[in-house]
Amino acid sequence: MRNIIVIAKNTFRETIRDRILYGILGFAALYILLDLFMARLALGDLVMIKSFGLAGIYLFGLMITIFLGASILYKEIERRTLYFVLSKPVSRRQVILGKFAGLFTAVIFTTALMAVIYLAVIFYEGGGFDYLGLLAIFMQVVEMGLFIALLIFFSSFAAPMTSTVCAVLVLFSGHLLDSVLKNSKLIGGLTYRLIKAAYYVLPNLEKFNIRNIVVHRVAIMPASVLWAVAYAVFYSVLLLFFASVIFKKREL
Repeated sequence: MRNIIVIAKNTFRETIRDRILYGILGFAALYILLDLFMARLALGDLVMIKSFGLAGIYLFGLMITIFLGASILYKEIERRTLYFVLSKPVSRRQVILGKFAGLFTAVIFTTALMAVIYLAVIFYEGGGFDYLGLLAIFMQVVEMGLFIALLIFFSSFAAPMTSTVCAVLVLFSGHLLDSVLKNSKLIGGLTYRLIKAAYYVLPNLEKFNIRNIVVHRVAIMPASVLWAVAYAVFYSVLLLFFASVIFKKREL
């Protein structure tokens, strides 16, 4: 456990020192602050303001996750720092878990900064403290955790560009699965069976998208939130397990 914590701390420090990360955060802050301008155009319509802000946090959070996680293992191998780490009593499984924990902490940290700006804007516009918006941001963070596990899984056997493309394709597929499955029922046959198989194999990421529900103040069932979090934890553990198995067998 101590080795995992040490690797996680080093990964977190390395990621937050990257200047490009602060560039992305700067654009994110400007995007969210545009809510003040949007508020003038929307005549104070909080639904539009919240939709704009939450979408910005998600998009920039996704960009940060991809930027930080695309080459998380590849850089260690290229710099040969991984050889130094593995020369100590550290297993490859601990490296995988430490990298995940450090990167996830960095994503939580950056998302929290964006969330503070968002909440300040909503409060300034008379929306009070947006508890439901905070819940939507939390669910986005949960999704990012699953996406990080997905990036690490692909990074355990593929080059950075390949792993990023594969992870992004799975990400978009994961958000389209529900609608595609419903439409494929009209077609039936082999097409429907293949899509149904993909529905159960690929992560269903639409479970974490509650932005529209939140901004329109539709009632949210606590059980659905808990189920989505449990689903993310289970799927992430599964991905990290397979990543550690593959990485253990990989020739460095």
